[in-house]
Amino acid sequence: PKTLPRAPPPHGGDMPPAIDSAAGLAAAVLAASTPRAAAAAVSSVADFLRRHHSGADQPRAFFADALPALLFRLFVSSSPASPCFLDLAAGDAALADLIASLLAPSGPLLVAISAADRHSLARFTFPRERLPDWLGFALSSTAASSDKVISPLLAGRVGSKLHLSVFEYYLFWFAYYPISAATAKAAAGASKGSTPTSKPSLKPRVLLESLVSTLASTAGRNPDRKPDRSLYLKLLYAYLKEFVPSDCAPPRGGFGTLLHRNVRDGVDAAGSFRRAEFFVHTLVQFWLVGDDFSPLPVRTCRSYGLPLLSLLSRSNPTLSERLPAPGLGDAVKLLVMYLNRSSVCKLADAGNVFDGMLLRKESCDSPAGYWNPLMQRPLYRFVLRTFMFCSRDADIKNIVLVFSAWMVYMEPWKAQQDDLNEYDLPPPGGRNVNCVSDGKMQRCDVGYSPAWQGFVLSNYLFYSSLVVHFLGFAHKFIHSDVASVLQMVSKVLEVLGSSELLGLIYKVDAAYHSRVSDSQSCCLDDVLKYVPTIREQLQDWEDGLSKHSTDGSFLHMAKNSSLRLFSFDDDGAYNLLQLLLLRAETEIQRLPGDAMQTRHTLDVIKSNMRKVFYKHVESFQAKNLPEGEHKQHHGRGDLFVPKHPSPGKNKLADMKYSGDWMLRPISDTEVAWLARLLICFSAWLNETLRLVHADADAVPTGPTIIKIDQNEPSRVGGPKDAARMVLVGVFTLLTVAAQWILQFMRNHKIRINLRILASKKLLAVAAMLCMVYGIAKNMLS
Repeated sequence: PKTLPRAPPPHGGDMPPAIDSAAGLAAAVLAASTPRAAAAAVSSVADFLRRHHSGADQPRAFFADALPALLFRLFVSSSPASPCFLDLAAGDAALADLIASLLAPSGPLLVAISAADRHSLARFTFPRERLPDWLGFALSSTAASSDKVISPLLAGRVGSKLHLSVFEYYLFWFAYYPISAATAKAAAGASKGSTPTSKPSLKPRVLLESLVSTLASTAGRNPDRKPDRSLYLKLLYAYLKEFVPSDCAPPRGGFGTLLHRNVRDGVDAAGSFRRAEFFVHTLVQFWLVGDDFSPLPVRTCRSYGLPLLSLLSRSNPTLSERLPAPGLGDAVKLLVMYLNRSSVCKLADAGNVFDGMLLRKESCDSPAGYWNPLMQRPLYRFVLRTFMFCSRDADIKNIVLVFSAWMVYMEPWKAQQDDLNEYDLPPPGGRNVNCVSDGKMQRCDVGYSPAWQGFVLSNYLFYSSLVVHFLGFAHKFIHSDVASVLQMVSKVLEVLGSSELLGLIYKVDAAYHSRVSDSQSCCLDDVLKYVPTIREQLQDWEDGLSKHSTDGSFLHMAKNSSLRLFSFDDDGAYNLLQLLLLRAETEIQRLPGDAMQTRHTLDVIKSNMRKVFYKHVESFQAKNLPEGEHKQHHGRGDLFVPKHPSPGKNKLADMKYSGDWMLRPISDTEVAWLARLLICFSAWLNETLRLVHADADAVPTGPTIIKIDQNEPSRVGGPKDAARMVLVGVFTLLTVAAQWILQFMRNHKIRINLRILASKKLLAVAAMLCMVYGIAKNMLS
C-alpha cells in the first residue's frame, strides 16, 4: 500500500505525542470521552498505522489489543453518558473529518486490515450477545452443523464460536452501530421517563414539513437543497461503492445460490465477490432480519431440519412482537437506493435482468438479479413488523424513514445518481469520482415501463399485500398525527396510480383470484404462471406475523392467505380507505389553526383513490347490486368528490363502520385495555351460547315433551316437597325464558357485546354514582 500523508493536528492544536505501544493506544482510545480527546485518540491511531504501513511490519499486538478497543469506541455507545466517537462527531466537524480519513476505504485502518488478512495475522470472535438472535441460536444449536452452511456469515463457524477475519470483524462492528445507537436512545428515554410533547399548535406543521421533505427525496433530489448526511451514511455509501461495485457479479460456475455455495480460493473475481456477498449479508442480517423470530424461509428450515421459529419463540416469548431497532430507516433506505441504482444501470445495459428470475427461483448473473432475492423477504418482514408492532406513542419520524425505504424499493426506475451524490465523502486530494456518465444518466428510466415487469412480479407483495397492512397501520396512527398519515397514504396511492403499473397489478390480482374468462386467459398466460410462487411467498413472508384486529391494525389471528388489495370485504383496501377518510375528516376538524395543507392532501387522496379503485368498484357494483338498486346509484364516483362539511354539520353519528362493530378499531373514547378484555369475554360468551354463525334450524323450537312413568307410586309430600316444587318451577321458568331469549337472538343474529362497558363516559358516570352513594351513606350513618 502507498504511504499516506500525515494527518493534521486535531482542532488546530499541537500534534499529540506519538504512542508506540498497542496497549497505550488502547488505553488512550478507551479513556477518550470528549470530542477533543477522541480527536487526539483517532490521530494517534492514524499516526501509529502510518508508521507501520508495510504489510510485513504490521504489529500483531495492534490487532490483538488496540483494534477491539478502537472499534468498540467507534461504534458502541455503552451508555447515554458515554457516546461513541461517531456520535461525538455529529457535533464536531474536525472530529468527523479525522474519523472519515481514518475509516475511508483507502484510509490507514482498512489498508492495515487488508494487509493483516493477507498475512493471516489474527482471527476474532464477535460477542454473541451482540449478534442477531437467530445467529446466536444457530451457534448454540447442534441443528446448524458446519457442513450445512445456510448463510455466508456462518461459514467461519468453529464449534459454538464464529471465527472472523479482521475485515469481517470490522464489518460486524460497523453494521452494529445503528443498533447500538437505538439501544442507547431507548435507555436514555427509559431513564428520563415520558418526554413532554410539543405544543399542539406546532406539532402538526413541523411533522408535516419533515415528512414532505423526506417523501420528496424518494422521487428525486432537489438541486437547491443539499442535506447534511451523517458521517455513518457517508461511510456506508463509500463501502458500498468499494466493496459492492455495480459490475460485481458471481463468477460463472463458481457460487450458485445462497444455500449451494462452491468457494474457489485463489481467484480474484471469486474473492471480490465473496467480500461483496459477506458485506451485503451482514447488513441484511443485522438490520433487516435482526430479532425476527422467522429469519429464514420456511422451505429452508424444513430442508435443513431447523425448527428455528418454534424454538426461538419458546426461548423468548416476547420475541414474536419485537419491533425492529428504530433509527435503521436511513441506512436501509441508502442500501436500497444503491442496489436500485445498480439495477437501473444494468437494466439500461442488458435489458430486463429480472425476466424469469422468479420462475427459476435462482439468481441471474447480474448484481441486480442476485441481490434482489436476498433483499425481498427480510425487507418485506422488516417493513411489516414496523407497521404491526409499533405502539401509538412511537416516534413517527422513525416510521416515516422505514416507509420512505419501502417507497424507494417500490420505484427502482426512479433511482438517479444525483440521489446518491449527497452521500459522497470529501474526495482525498480533490479527486472527483464520476460513477455514471451523462449518457448513462439519460438512459435511466423516470417512470414504470414494461421492462420492469419482472421486478414487479417478483416483488408483487410489496405492491399488494403490504399496502393493505399499511392501511391498518394508518388506522392505528390516524389519531396521533393525521397530517403525516395522510401524506403517506397519498404517496402510496400515487405510486399505485401509474396506469401501466396499475394494469399489471390488477392482472395479477385477477389471475390470483381466478377472475378471468376464457377469452382473457390467453392474454394472461404470462401472469398466471407466477401465481403459485406468489401464493408461496405470501405464506412464507408473513410466516407467524399476526395480531388481533382490535388494535386498529386489521390483521386477524388467522393467517393471511389471500390478496386483499382489490377485495371489497370489510378488511379489503377499498373499505379500509373509506373508513380512514371518514376518520381523517373528523381529526382534521380538531387540528388547531389553518389545516388547508392537510385538506388538500385529503383531496389528493380522494382523487387518487378514484383513479385506483373506480373501475373495479363499478365492475363489482354491476355484478353484485340488484337491478333496481342501480337506478338509485348515480355513480360510485360521488364518493370520491372532495367534500368538506362544516363543523356544525358533520356528526360522528353519520359515520358508519361497515365491518364487525364489536371488532372496530379502538377509539379515544374507550379504555383500551378494558375494551380488549371485554371483547375477548364477549367472544367467549357468543361461542359458548352458540350465537356465532348459529343455525336456528338446529335448535329445537317446538314444545318439550316430558314422559311420566305411570307405574311410579304417588306420594303426598310435606312443606319440603312444596318448597322444592316452587324452586324447580321458578328455575324452569327462568330456563325457559333464557332459552327463548337465546333463540330470539339466534333467529335475529344478535350477539352479546359488552364493549360498551369500556366507554369512558359510562365509567365516569359509574364512578360518580359510587361517590354519591358513598357520601350519602356516610351522611346518613
